[in-house]
Amino acid sequence: MISKGKAKSSKSSFRWPWSKKSKSHLPVDQQPEEVSAERVDSTEVNAQATSSSAALQPEGPIWMGASSSANSYTFKQAETPPSFFPNANHWVVNGGLQINATQHASGSNLNDLGWERLMQHTAPNALHDSKYRFDPPKCDEDTRVEVTEELMGWIKDRASPQRLLCMTGAAGSGKSALQQTVAEQCSGEGILASTFFFSSTDPTRNAVSPVIPTIAYQLGLNHHIVREVISAAVTKDPLIFERSLKTQMNKLIVDPIEHISRAVPGPELAALPYAILIDGLDECANEQRQAELLTTIDDCLLQNDALPFRVFIASRPEWAIRSALEETGYLHQRAYHVQLSDQYDASGDIRRVLWRRLRDIGRRSGDPGAQSPSWPSEEDIETLVANASGQFIYAATVIKFVSERRSSPVDRLRAVITWTPEDRAQPFAALDLLYSSIVSAAKEAYEAAHPDRDFLLLFSVLRLLTYQGFDVGSMFQQITSLEDNSHRWLISDLRSLVTMPSGYRGLHYYHKSFIDFIGNAYRSKTLFVTESRTVEFVTVSCFRVLGPVMDRNESSPPIRLIVSNLLVLHFGRLSSPSSFLNALFTGNNVEKLKKWKAVERCLEDRSKENDVGFTSEITYQWLNLLSHALLDTNLSQDEEFHQVIKSFRDKWKQESHESQYFGHEHEGSG
Repeated sequence: MISKGKAKSSKSSFRWPWSKKSKSHLPVDQQPEEVSAERVDSTEVNAQATSSSAALQPEGPIWMGASSSANSYTFKQAETPPSFFPNANHWVVNGGLQINATQHASGSNLNDLGWERLMQHTAPNALHDSKYRFDPPKCDEDTRVEVTEELMGWIKDRASPQRLLCMTGAAGSGKSALQQTVAEQCSGEGILASTFFFSSTDPTRNAVSPVIPTIAYQLGLNHHIVREVISAAVTKDPLIFERSLKTQMNKLIVDPIEHISRAVPGPELAALPYAILIDGLDECANEQRQAELLTTIDDCLLQNDALPFRVFIASRPEWAIRSALEETGYLHQRAYHVQLSDQYDASGDIRRVLWRRLRDIGRRSGDPGAQSPSWPSEEDIETLVANASGQFIYAATVIKFVSERRSSPVDRLRAVITWTPEDRAQPFAALDLLYSSIVSAAKEAYEAAHPDRDFLLLFSVLRLLTYQGFDVGSMFQQITSLEDNSHRWLISDLRSLVTMPSGYRGLHYYHKSFIDFIGNAYRSKTLFVTESRTVEFVTVSCFRVLGPVMDRNESSPPIRLIVSNLLVLHFGRLSSPSSFLNALFTGNNVEKLKKWKAVERCLEDRSKENDVGFTSEITYQWLNLLSHALLDTNLSQDEEFHQVIKSFRDKWKQESHESQYFGHEHEGSG
């Protein structure tokens, strides 16, 4: 019993059974759920108490304490009809009839709390029709028709044994636009169960944690029984969102669907939406978590034949999904794989989009030149289509740049086509941001695994070898002395920009615009590697390999060939011709002589081939290099070196006179 001395106030107030009260007098394990308090005028309550005294008698004991101005009474438990406050206990009534009661929430109220908890862990921005994704990218009318038909056909073919579709494609190939288009079509046909659009720049949807709650939330909207089962699961285990993805998938998705399959007739079950769409898996932070989500989908959804779902995932071909879809991967047989950049040529669609959008921009502008029927020209469109390389991101970037309403569309389109680093306009800023983010992430991941390696320099070596037409795989390993297949590990996180197909000697670029980006210091900024630095690295590496070969008096055709080509680059394309000379002059006299002899040996072997034009050009460049070496050598300090270089020059100059090409084009040189 509460003593009179502990009465706090004589103010008249009334608390409904669901209002808050102190629970300090209850054991911890009996603390009930509660909601906010409400106060009611005491005269109104007293009137109700007078007319309905039986209704005021609860099913449990009542204790009544009075203040200094009120007497105290104790009521025995009433044996009367059902209480006005069902399930209430631990009543306290103070002076002025202030009633405190705690009422245990009913099952439905608890489930509502479970549903509210679920919503707190969802990502509303990830929905296909979220207001935060206003005007999302989607396919223009009469574009991507063939691929859209293939995707929708697969989704509707519920008899197909493969219940997972994975669409991979290069960065900017239009994957998200296709996902959005398919989502809207599925929604219109009543078969869309849920969507989740990842975004690396949105912290609410760049992680795997909200994926399952968001999917479960959308499934619960489709049927009240599913919602009730999901809510009950969350209520039973409030820490469900801290458990593994597999546990969440089973409790929040698999169990509710299996429950409803037993509770509703077959036709009603078959009518439920069944298409689950996940876009941009590669934009989910942490590739290990990407892999975990894929394995969870496989374990819980694909291997359970009782579930109706057909799952469509779109992603760049990065490690998690690429390794799962390879011939040795666990999804190779289970998934229907659409390789967007390889199987579909989007050039025709890009051409139609450019024509339509640019003409529409012209019509809406106040620029007479843009309103002319001859703008844009066919030549302009074909230039843009060629630069796009089948990737929609380039076309979208151009359209956005030209559509700036405060400038002339004609001038801005001309700026795109004739752009140089000296121009102030930045028509490719959005494209450059995309490329920078991909290359920077790849650099960070590679150098974390190999702290002693320079990712950008090694990638520049791959680009140089590809440009020179070498078999990149074998040559890269010889030059760098790295492990087998090191070139493939190097580009592992760049597969949305470049690839190296089986049987292909060098890199294959998905985007021509990426070549322009990575080779331009103004655009790639800190990611840029000079050609001279790359050539110097390759040259020094070649000499390191040639040393042991020369000691064994052996020939190395691949290295010989690249040294020959680098000699042409020395005076031809290099912005700084010092790199080759620097490499040859590095070290003591013995080391320098070994390098010069190695080069001379390579060129001598090459001169025996029948490629007369190329050999003559090599001879001309070699003589120039020897002349530079003689001028830079101090005869008194390096007499042996000077004599060797002079003998090389005399030998090659004599042989050069036997070449008709040299006699006509370069007589007197060296």
